[in-house]
Amino acid sequence: MAKALWFLTKPALAMVGVLTAVYGVLVGLSLATRGNEFIFTYVQGFFIVFDIIIGICAAQAISAYAPLALSFGVTRRSLRGAVAGFWVLLPVLCMVLDYLCNSVTARLFYKDMNKLFVSLAEYPLQGLGLKLLLCGSMLWMGSLEFSALPIWKRVLTIALVCVIYLQLTVFMLLGTFRPGVLTLYSVVLGVLSLPFILVALHRMQKLAVTQA
Repeated sequence: MAKALWFLTKPALAMVGVLTAVYGVLVGLSLATRGNEFIFTYVQGFFIVFDIIIGICAAQAISAYAPLALSFGVTRRSLRGAVAGFWVLLPVLCMVLDYLCNSVTARLFYKDMNKLFVSLAEYPLQGLGLKLLLCGSMLWMGSLEFSALPIWKRVLTIALVCVIYLQLTVFMLLGTFRPGVLTLYSVVLGVLSLPFILVALHRMQKLAVTQA
């Protein structure tokens, strides 16, 4: 299972690493331009990029790398364990990076930061439920044979994913205006992620094998 997990997560780790480097460049530019408002907007809201990349990496892991892993001889049982590990590992990694990036931003630009970003720097676990939902839902979507679905099912699937990603906006609004409910909201989102990952794991039994 460990090898299968590494196979699924290696591309995601590379993308996350590049994004972390981009954050460092943006911080340097913001300092060099003495807190240029345009650049600083991207610096303090950089955590959104990690949330977006979670979904992209999750869908890619299931639709592209999981079938390829099967063709290399990985058992379906091991693959299911790897997918479950991916669902936990990537959100936790991105949560840690959120915390580190927000902490650096808060230390350098505390006076100019939005209340939400200050809150996430102090309570990083608040963002975990959202990340689990984004990862679980896109693992589920990646397991679908999307092109083979009827049009109405494709539309419903896309609409559902849009609603899920709108939780980013809801999360930010709550963090800004009702920070007291943010922890409960994160727990609710984490619970909502469970049906998606369970269905995705079930669909591993019928996942087509990609010929290497």
